[in-house]
Amino acid sequence: MRILDSDQSKAADQYTISSQNITSLELMERASQAFARAVEIKYPDLTSGIIICGPGNNGGDGLALARILSESKSITVFLPDDCHKFTPDAQANLSRLPDSVSVLRGDHLKLKEILHQYDWLCDALFGSGLNRPLEGEMADLVKTMNSFNGARVSIDVPSGLLLRMTASSVAFKADWVGTFHSPKLPFFFPSHFSYVPEFTVIDIGLSMPESTPNEIEFLERSQVAAIWKKRKRFSHKGTFGHGLIMAGSEGKMGAAILATKAMLRSGVGLATVFTPKGGREILQISVPEAMHLADPEKHFLSTVPPLGSYVSIGIGPGIGTAPATADVLKKVLERVVHPFVLDADALNIISENKSLLSKIHHHSIFTPHPKEFERLAGKSASDYDVFLKAREFARNHSVMLVLKGAYTLICSPEGKAWFNSTGNPGMGTAGSGDVLTGLLTGLLTQGYSPEQACLLGVYLHGLAGDLAAAKLGENALIAGDLINEFSSAFLELEKQNRLFKPLS
Repeated sequence: MRILDSDQSKAADQYTISSQNITSLELMERASQAFARAVEIKYPDLTSGIIICGPGNNGGDGLALARILSESKSITVFLPDDCHKFTPDAQANLSRLPDSVSVLRGDHLKLKEILHQYDWLCDALFGSGLNRPLEGEMADLVKTMNSFNGARVSIDVPSGLLLRMTASSVAFKADWVGTFHSPKLPFFFPSHFSYVPEFTVIDIGLSMPESTPNEIEFLERSQVAAIWKKRKRFSHKGTFGHGLIMAGSEGKMGAAILATKAMLRSGVGLATVFTPKGGREILQISVPEAMHLADPEKHFLSTVPPLGSYVSIGIGPGIGTAPATADVLKKVLERVVHPFVLDADALNIISENKSLLSKIHHHSIFTPHPKEFERLAGKSASDYDVFLKAREFARNHSVMLVLKGAYTLICSPEGKAWFNSTGNPGMGTAGSGDVLTGLLTGLLTQGYSPEQACLLGVYLHGLAGDLAAAKLGENALIAGDLINEFSSAFLELEKQNRLFKPLS
């Protein structure tokens, strides 16, 4: 699903109006009807609502919504005092309001007096049409809206929400946002969570010109299921490749175990794990399906094993940053002639020696968490700047970047970006990243391209977390639970393909 900016959204509206031979007012009615259905589903028990409408088309959506919902609910429309010049479509919907809808005018003080009368509030002030911070009375009005104790919903985009929010910015803090056609980029930034804790994409039948750039997407199951490859009858372990995990140091052998188990569960044919000598027994006992190679050094990696027989390699989980280990990474970068996966301490070593970036094979996969990415790319002024830096880093260094988070961001060297739709806060636990490293390494080993491996792996990793959380809850989730749910996650993709496979 494409993620559109405000200009692209407006262009899609105009293209839809032209290509479908409808008026802008008819498109507004379609959107408002769809939003009303979404509200009824999301909040079936709410009865008395107040809709705060601005003078633009977002306000027009709110006015149409008021008319539609007035058939089953008690609805009041509140118009700010200084909103007099409405857009033509907003004015048309204002004139269509039935007598059953109360229309009040006033400032933020008037609104504060009456808010206690309602059990839900809908923000239809500005939506995506705002390009500067709210000030004066409008800022005070939104602050008053944020003081409301009932359910708070927003049409399309919370009013005041901007790409670059500062500490002094004011925006509506919705409980739920019903957004039209596609999610909006600001929804995916951590600092915006208090404004968009939950959103639903509402389909209103928009059409897109073929020339519309498709640079940023919201990664969904149908897209991922199309990547997944079903196994063939005469396949064997040689078909699915031989992968290597280089991981672990004294006290951190668990990282090697998790990454290796995840690689095996990804479907890889053969798995080898290379750890310090001190990890031999625990690895052989914990992961009997994997082969083990031991470094001569007991506590950390100090040598490079033969690398020629492996389709792909994952390096970094728990290896530490000892000088000898940093030298091992340098030699691996110089010798590996295909894309591979770098995580955790491998990234920390690179951040201390940026010249190593020039040695990395094109389309290799970096999997930093936010702090690791900051070490690699430097501090950022805002979440939007982090997003820009991530895309720039992937392009400049010709790597696939997987920036882990609530909506994990995937960036390609070609400038594409995807936000992942799966995952939950329970996955914020030790070892979750090691599991992702093993999964990505296993997918690369099976012949998926680096881009395919990232899209499939990140989605499956999050889906496994969601399946685990459904059974265990988020609080009790540990990294091993993700591996245990890989089989169910793969089955979900297989089910998707069976349901939507076209008839031949």
